[in-house]
Amino acid sequence: MSVEVTRIDLPCPVRAAASDGTTVWCAVAGGVRAYTAAGSPLGEGGPGPELRSLAAVPGTVTGPAGVPGMLAETVIMPRSFAGASLSGPLPEGTLAGTSRDRLHWLGPSGAPDGDLPFDGRVVAGGGEIWAVGADLARRLTGPGRLGEPVQLPALDACAAEGERLWWTSRRDTILRGGPKEVELGRDRRGAMVVCAGSLWISVTGGLLRVSAWSGEPGRLVAAPEGPVPFLVCANGVLTGGARDLFTLAPAAGAPLRVIELGLDVPLALVIAAGRHVWAFPAGRPQALIVVT
Repeated sequence: MSVEVTRIDLPCPVRAAASDGTTVWCAVAGGVRAYTAAGSPLGEGGPGPELRSLAAVPGTVTGPAGVPGMLAETVIMPRSFAGASLSGPLPEGTLAGTSRDRLHWLGPSGAPDGDLPFDGRVVAGGGEIWAVGADLARRLTGPGRLGEPVQLPALDACAAEGERLWWTSRRDTILRGGPKEVELGRDRRGAMVVCAGSLWISVTGGLLRVSAWSGEPGRLVAAPEGPVPFLVCANGVLTGGARDLFTLAPAAGAPLRVIELGLDVPLALVIAAGRHVWAFPAGRPQALIVVT
């Protein structure tokens, strides 16, 4: 079955993007533009800092978390039903970004609400946002507030899962941050993401799968390419790629699908927005939108 790809024009190439599941924010020269997940613009946006990264959390979180056999990415509940966090969840709809040397909290329009000194990027997952630097990370606990630093020596890649941060180091082939350390045995690794109750890592020949509940590694899942620089989770559907996209719905047991985008340049960025996936071609003022 063919998948429809919608192409929309943007004012200029996008530097960074994020979504809370319903709204997509795109960082462009001079500020942030907002769109619906389907690609309709939401106003003109306003001036702001030159952002290098963006991350957003929705007013819903995945759940129930930590229950054996449940797929955390397939059940969505209001944040107020998800149980108390030890340090308190982020406010609903929090949007954050980083510029050259600052961490910014942003309003719904993308306008800055506050900032702190920070050199790094922001990543989101499981209803939380982390500020990640070269060798450490701190979870955002509220406007203008950060949690205790987590040391990440020689950080290679990471993936947020609520208050947990999975990560790998350039010094070895061990996956850390989960229920236990896992020897991956792979030097060449690409993107990683938590989706459908597992952590997925793109490697040569396919995808490594590690249970988010037990930390036990599973079998290698074959993929058309790898390691790829992008993996995202769109409502429980794993999507990744470098020039084209592939999708896998682990909960449904459906076979992996390849979505050809027809590009003559690689992708610069891929994000999930609810059931939609936005793919941004390098150097092009446009986005390609796929419904998973």
